[in-house]
This record gives sequence, C-alpha cells and structure tokens, in this order.
Amino acid sequence: MASQLINSVMASILAFSGSDSPEISEEAGSDIVQASPDAQDHDASQKLLGRYYLRGVMETASGLQLSEDGSFQWYLSVGALDIISGGSWSFEDGLVTLIYDPPKEGARYDPIGTVIMKIDGENLVPPEKMGRGVYVKAKPRPESE
Repeated sequence: MASQLINSVMASILAFSGSDSPEISEEAGSDIVQASPDAQDHDASQKLLGRYYLRGVMETASGLQLSEDGSFQWYLSVGALDIISGGSWSFEDGLVTLIYDPPKEGARYDPIGTVIMKIDGENLVPPEKMGRGVYVKAKPRPESE
C-alpha cells in the first residue's frame, strides 16, 4: 500500500512535464572523471541507482526508485490524488531520462510520457515547468546487527 502511495505522488508531479529538454548547467556531470563515453555513462548510471524522495514541494509526497535493470518506480501523493507509475530510465550526456509506461485502462490521469532530469550532485532536478522540487537521493539504511 505504501508503494502505491509513493508511485501515485510521482505521477502527478511528472504529469506536468513535456518532452522539452531542460537547460543544462555547466556543473551538470562535471564531477565525472574523464573516460570513454560508454565507460563514463556506465559508471555514472551505477551511481544513480537507488531511491529518491521529493523535497521542496509543500503538502506533496513523491518518490522515485531507479533499478539496475533499467526500470523505475515512481509515486506521487498530493491531497486526495495518489498516483503510482513506472517505466524505463536511461542516462546519457549528464541527463536522466524517464519514459513512463502508458496508464492502465481506466486510470484517472493522463499519460506522463517522457521526463528529462538534470543531475545536481547526488540529486535529480526535474524540469522547471514541474515546479521547484528536487529528488534527493536516500541514504542507505544501516545494516542490522
């Protein structure tokens, strides 16, 4: 049930996105060691794996999980709106691209489509037209003793 809530929140936030690419700051990807493009993208994409939580948007909960198999899960919860979605993700040229699966028949929200996010340190920054929030990477939980 919690994962459904998380996925719900993510879809609503991304529903306002389009296919336009955000402007890329000079800092984006600047902390990556120079290597061949394929090795560079692979190493950087491995660092992106994990969970992210939305910060900076009042009364909104959202989360994103990037998995090693190229899939992602996303949720968004705003007021009475809860959206859970997922799809595939990729990393190229310092940008993370999320391609959402089409909504299931009877879903109460429009298709989200594609969202392109900039990388800011360990965080993911959605396009400006989606608001001011930032997806902050979650710290791993300490292992049980």
